[in-house]
Amino acid sequence: MSTSTSGDSTRTTGGSRLPTLIFMAWRNIWRNPARSGLTVAALAGSLVLLLLYLGLVAGMTRQMVDHATDLALGHMQLHRQAFVDDQDLYATLPWNTLKELETAFPDLSMAPRLYASALASAGDASNGVLIKAVDPQREPRVTRLLEEVREGTSDLGPAPPTDAGLPRHHVLIGAQLARNMNITPGAELILVTQAADASIGNALYQVAGVLKPIDPAFDRQGVLMSIGAFQSLMVMDQGFHELSFKLKDVSQLDAVQTAVAAKVQALTAEQPLDKLGGPPLLRNWRQIAPALADMISMYDGVVWVIGLIVVALAALGMVNTMIMAIHERTREFGVLRAIGMDKRWLLVMVLIESLLLALISAVLGVVAALVLIKGLLKDGIDLSASMPDGFDMVGIVIDPVMPMQLEPMHVIYAALLVIAITMIAALLPSWRVMRVKPAESMR
Repeated sequence: MSTSTSGDSTRTTGGSRLPTLIFMAWRNIWRNPARSGLTVAALAGSLVLLLLYLGLVAGMTRQMVDHATDLALGHMQLHRQAFVDDQDLYATLPWNTLKELETAFPDLSMAPRLYASALASAGDASNGVLIKAVDPQREPRVTRLLEEVREGTSDLGPAPPTDAGLPRHHVLIGAQLARNMNITPGAELILVTQAADASIGNALYQVAGVLKPIDPAFDRQGVLMSIGAFQSLMVMDQGFHELSFKLKDVSQLDAVQTAVAAKVQALTAEQPLDKLGGPPLLRNWRQIAPALADMISMYDGVVWVIGLIVVALAALGMVNTMIMAIHERTREFGVLRAIGMDKRWLLVMVLIESLLLALISAVLGVVAALVLIKGLLKDGIDLSASMPDGFDMVGIVIDPVMPMQLEPMHVIYAALLVIAITMIAALLPSWRVMRVKPAESMR
């Protein structure tokens, strides 16, 4: 990476000298194309790795949030305090609360739910289960729960009566529960529980379908039925335990939560609830699943720390390149100083060389990353061969096909990070140019 110039180029004004320095810097970085090429390859490769990692983490965290909100939680949930604290069966909200909220917030989708524990029997097998009752018409507006059927159908309506003429309803069950009890669609399931009036509630159901793994607990114990079937089993029609909300615009979550909470408070003031159930409690998905929210926040910080380390290691190549280049060109730098070039402009020229290498690396790295990620953005990374049912993270089952998601700002920030670290790494060896003495360098 040698440099040659004439005395005339050093006597130009500061304004016209910069283009000359840029031209000289561009020529100089290609005087040793092998060394410059390796430096560019290392920096571009680090940027590719960083963008791939960013895309993978962003896709995974987005999938976790989507699974949490679209399959179970919704964006917000309304409960009584006693139900949140102790799963109190009697801590319900009146049905008119749902009607009033639907009238006040027509753009919000809402789905009521009820819960209870029971003993399930099928043949010689029995198992403790968690009953979740949903509205088959409202639930699809909030979650994809009824779409997650592995076997059978998602029908939660009345089933054909028994041979003895007894009425039955359809239910859906978790995948692990189906395996543990050896149940397939069409099988009969008996549920026994304590009803709300303290009587023993029992009924015969037909399994309409088996659900895909949604979350570990429901996969092992979950029985999904309609609210009508639940009310008949539990002798309970005074209210619901949970109201899940889905927003059209998630960015308005905080504002909508504040507005809904104010409306619920006003309704409670008009129609006071019993004190045993506690006050209504409205929470968003971050408050309901704090472990998930904390993990996402942690990922956001860790990914950039790891990226910083990767780029910094690659930038060591820039340090080596600049040290070698400055050492080889010491005599030429001395000549430039002897004919009148100020040492500060000499430093600028060397830094421009580093900047050009960084810019070339950033452009090539971004292009290469986008080409590699293009296919992954569409198809994702398929891990179904080794994990057909996905994998559990903080109580949420992640789909085995992991998508890639790359935001434009991630690309910009990553490219700027590569450029910034490269320039910082090149600054120290470049500073040696300031100490070049013309007389000594030309001996």
